[in-house]
Amino acid sequence: MCSLAVRLDALDDNPVRELTPAPRKRKSERRADRKIVLTVDSVVQLRAHMAASKSAERNDLIDVVDVLTGIGCRVGDLLALDWPRLDFAAGTMSIFGTVIRVKRTGLIVQSHTKSEAGMRTIRPPTWVMDILKRRHGEWTCDWVFPSSADTLRDPDNLRKQLRNVVAETRWAGLHPHAFRHFVSTRLDAAGWTARQIADYLGHDRISTTQDEYMDRHVAGEGSTEAMPKIDPKSAGQR
Repeated sequence: MCSLAVRLDALDDNPVRELTPAPRKRKSERRADRKIVLTVDSVVQLRAHMAASKSAERNDLIDVVDVLTGIGCRVGDLLALDWPRLDFAAGTMSIFGTVIRVKRTGLIVQSHTKSEAGMRTIRPPTWVMDILKRRHGEWTCDWVFPSSADTLRDPDNLRKQLRNVVAETRWAGLHPHAFRHFVSTRLDAAGWTARQIADYLGHDRISTTQDEYMDRHVAGEGSTEAMPKIDPKSAGQR
């Protein structure tokens, strides 16, 4: 508008040109402002809180939190998981798609994840596979984590249910993405390289893993043992 005013001789000069743009925070800094950082101790305490919550049990959030603690995948990817994608003999899990909502259609499994690197096969910690094996023995539909009606579960509903369960606690505002940071931090501390962590989390770019998920960069080793074996039973779970 000021440029137009100058061209029409309504102003002699454009005052906006003399203004200094307000500094903008980087995306990673904005996330850090509202990020809840999970540690091994806080995860143990969170599990105890979940185990004591009737709402968490009713909404099938206890196993969800446990599995996210071990694999750190995106919620939509977890809810798209069906039984053929689990190989209990090999101890592997294949992440092949994500749950999305399509207008006038409803929930569907999109045949690809957020990035090409998200289409992957991983080897979760043994205790994660034990949880999934137990659920397989109880399964009533194709989905590993279905809705209460045994249909696809809505990621947005799950996030809301999780927020409600931790409301007015030290984890108030907890977002499932916090588990991705937790897993990345644990793998980093165990000596995994940025490339290994990126492959496990499904990142296309190593820089994403380093800039937004890792506390430091180290040379690696490690496999399943890199994840803390926090037995869910220690939190009073079944």
